[in-house]
Amino acid sequence: MPIARCATPAEAETALAAIVGTGGSALFLFFGSEDPQTGSSWCPDCVTADPVLRRACTTLRPDLVLHECPVGERSAWKNVPAHPYRIHPVWRVQRIPTLVLIEGGCERGRLIEADCGRPDSVAAFLAGKPQAAQPG
Repeated sequence: MPIARCATPAEAETALAAIVGTGGSALFLFFGSEDPQTGSSWCPDCVTADPVLRRACTTLRPDLVLHECPVGERSAWKNVPAHPYRIHPVWRVQRIPTLVLIEGGCERGRLIEADCGRPDSVAAFLAGKPQAAQPG
């Protein structure tokens, strides 16, 4: 599974435009940026989800590029309603982690927050099987 880092919202927009323009497919993962001192995300759900998502994407959808889209430091994300990923007309990311599947140039689904850390939910999502909404 190839991984592409979209360090900024502009880079994520460029990647999305290329995929939509060609009718392509990809995964986009929005998560809390890594703390330089620890190398881990400031977001506990993102830390839990990271190995689950990487393992599942590698084994279940190795054909897709995974675009990693860090949302920034906690202060840049938490309680910032005008964050570029929150107000983007396609992304509309409200909680992290969020995994978005683009197939045939269109969004086919998204997995949000704790569901990203559940191997069964991730496997079903990547297989195209709908999941019941989780409370939260």
